[in-house]
Amino acid sequence: MKERELRCIFSSFSQFIFLYSFIFFLDFIGMKHSMKNYPLRAVSFALIFGLSACSSLPTSGPSHSAVLDINQGADASELATKVNVVELNELLVQQMYMAQQSQRFSGFADVSGSSGYAGAVNVGDVLEISIWEAPPAVLFGTTFSSEGQGSGHVTQLPSQIVNKNGTVTVPFVGNISVVGKTPEVVQAQIVASLRRKANQPQAVVKIANNNSADVTVIRQGNTVRMPLTSNDERVLDAVAAVGGSTENIEDVTVQLTRGNQVKTLAFETLIADPKQNIVLRAGDVISLLNTPYKFTGLGAVGNNQQLRFSSSGITLAEAIGKMGGLIDTRSDPRGVFVFRYTPFAQLDSKAQQEWAAKGYGNGMEVPTVYRANLLQPETMFLLQRFPIQDKDIVYVSNAPLSEFQKFLRMIFSITSPVTSTTNTIRSY
Repeated sequence: MKERELRCIFSSFSQFIFLYSFIFFLDFIGMKHSMKNYPLRAVSFALIFGLSACSSLPTSGPSHSAVLDINQGADASELATKVNVVELNELLVQQMYMAQQSQRFSGFADVSGSSGYAGAVNVGDVLEISIWEAPPAVLFGTTFSSEGQGSGHVTQLPSQIVNKNGTVTVPFVGNISVVGKTPEVVQAQIVASLRRKANQPQAVVKIANNNSADVTVIRQGNTVRMPLTSNDERVLDAVAAVGGSTENIEDVTVQLTRGNQVKTLAFETLIADPKQNIVLRAGDVISLLNTPYKFTGLGAVGNNQQLRFSSSGITLAEAIGKMGGLIDTRSDPRGVFVFRYTPFAQLDSKAQQEWAAKGYGNGMEVPTVYRANLLQPETMFLLQRFPIQDKDIVYVSNAPLSEFQKFLRMIFSITSPVTSTTNTIRSY
């Protein structure tokens, strides 16, 4: 017999006891003649009324069997609203653990020891070019911003942006290709082009703005573009460039976008694990996000409330500990459940096919219940790897015996006053 059927019977019987006790009391004090048919009527009425109120016993939530049978009774029109019920097992937990580990920055495919930036010029960079000419200055003595310095003249050309063709313009030389070349190579190229035109020319080329090799760092209230250098800047360098985090470090996550890959890591983990402080590459986007994570604990546990946890995450074992553990006199250790909406893309291939037939697809979330049976010792290992996510509900169902104890307490609360009153009347 299922738990909800037992609850129904308990409810019906409790109401029967109440009405029958009341009739017995009236009969006892001398109203037997007028109430002689009431006991039978009371029995019938109590059973009918009780069966229509099968949920009258107080409870903190659905029973263990009610959750497992959540999909029973749904017709074809309700298929889209059914719930994905999953038993915790070693394979599932390992897959979740590996998915969590894949979010680490060290998991990027191109985490070499260098950013690959060697100081080469690229499209969009701003160059500053200075040219020296020994006296007597033939070409640059009176052109542009010319300044005499002892035995030579220096000419500062206007800053130039490398155009989409990868060239800049130098007077008396024309357009020169600079893309992919270091400033030193461009200097030598300019000097070689001026050697027969100017008097002992020398040139200095400097990248004023490295627009082609920078990273974007985003934080609430502040966004910067940090140019890369040959020093191989890392993630924490970008965090420092934006002024660090102004929020509680436990609530901060760092999101790194590289190409079409996006990974999110707890700030605490980034600081604690040097392997995650990887070298940045041009075009990377680093975002500091304030994401206070919470889950809700319900049912036969010590604390029924919403609880916060660090962005570095917690396991189901730690979540149960935060809730004060299972209440020994109430909880059903077979019924530890985690309710969450799971992204369709995170389902395994078999589950995706099943839910695709119900109209689900990428970008949608599937209502999912994960169940752990704590009566099985091996489940304790699974609890240590099962990750709790933001907005999860961790629910522990009541044991069937707990429902029976509620029933007995209700019966005693009804019959005790009747017995006491009867004994008082008899004493007169």
